[in-house]
Amino acid sequence: MPRFSTAVLDAMPLAGAEWEASQIAARAALAIDASTEPWSPYPHQIPPPGDDWDVWLLLAGRGAGKTDAAAAYANAHALGPPCVLGIPGGHRLAIVAPTLGDATEACVSGPSGLRAHNPSVRLVQRMGGTFVIWPNGAEAKLFGAHGPDDVERLRAGGNRCMVWAEELMAWAKLDECWDHATFGLRLGPHPRIVASTTPKPRPLLRTLLEDPTVATTRATTDDNPKLPAAYRRRLERYRGTRLGRQEIGGELLTDTPGALWTFALLEDRRPAPADQARAVVAIDPSGGAGPEHDEQGIIVAATGVDARGYVLADRSCSLSPDGWGRRAVQAYVDYGADAIVGEANYGGEMVEAVVRTAAAAMGVTGVTYKAVHASRGKAVRAQPVAALYEQRRVSHTEVFTELEDELVSWTPESGRSPNRLDALVWAITELMVKEPTVERQVYVY
Repeated sequence: MPRFSTAVLDAMPLAGAEWEASQIAARAALAIDASTEPWSPYPHQIPPPGDDWDVWLLLAGRGAGKTDAAAAYANAHALGPPCVLGIPGGHRLAIVAPTLGDATEACVSGPSGLRAHNPSVRLVQRMGGTFVIWPNGAEAKLFGAHGPDDVERLRAGGNRCMVWAEELMAWAKLDECWDHATFGLRLGPHPRIVASTTPKPRPLLRTLLEDPTVATTRATTDDNPKLPAAYRRRLERYRGTRLGRQEIGGELLTDTPGALWTFALLEDRRPAPADQARAVVAIDPSGGAGPEHDEQGIIVAATGVDARGYVLADRSCSLSPDGWGRRAVQAYVDYGADAIVGEANYGGEMVEAVVRTAAAAMGVTGVTYKAVHASRGKAVRAQPVAALYEQRRVSHTEVFTELEDELVSWTPESGRSPNRLDALVWAITELMVKEPTVERQVYVY
């Protein structure tokens, strides 16, 4: 049901009689819709008091209500006193999300988006892009932050009086898009940014947390009591894990002493190469399916004609043998891979049999499978791959949260066997590391 609360309006800085009049008009306009329910924000969803902040940073776990709070603030801003006289509605906002699709789905049409707070807003496509239009004429332009084209759209996106930065730390082009969104923030007496995100240790986040003009609100997933019980049960498997601390607890985690990878090594994200030299799908199997078992690591990587390595996809899962076999074969097809690589030290014949059976069931022929036999331990095998990252010769094409969490948290002393990391090491080793101690058996079927 649509929601609206004057608590958000009341928490925003006052602007005299004009502000009071706008509050009355907003209440009256929304009271016409009989389906509108009052929205009762939790403390972490109410904007910071005062007028001495430029950025409101909502740093919280999944499902804490970040998007809900940001949507409420953006709606209240668009209904508030005009920032610029002489333009329709007096406001020009920007909504920037990891992709344009995310901006449309999460920020506008989703259950916590703008339409949940104000059903009268319209989503329109016209020359120049995708826009949200309020009945008073105020508008917000939607942007993604995924690739070079998104950076250029923000560069040419015009000036704004407010920016909503949704899931900021998931932006692939974080620094460039943040810079251009900030450069365009210069309309009205006090242009502001509302940034809603799950914390990730990217340099920009550390910069924001040290900035005195940034007001930070922290919350955990548990701070939203309205989350469905089934969703809470699914989260239990992550309690006590590093990923759970970040995604549920909203903690900003730092590098792990002794880990071969650091967050800084993973920041150099680049688009997939236009000219692909080779591509492989690497599998690290597990002993079963379901949450109680390890995942099956399935990583797709490629080299370009520039001789650099690119991690293209993380298709890891926790499925039955038929399920993960089909998933690996589908990745082989999707990315035009040259081979599927599987470790033969553990379940080698089983992996080859599963892949062969899945390919036959799917009608895929000509699949090349390479069984690799390692004579060295995991840490020794991983070191040359980590060195390639240090040399800036390997990049991720997007944010792979679970994979990257394994990379930066695993140490040889941890006692864990991270499947995604293992699959990554086999993929990059096959593509870029000359390792004479690895024996390869090749099958084509």
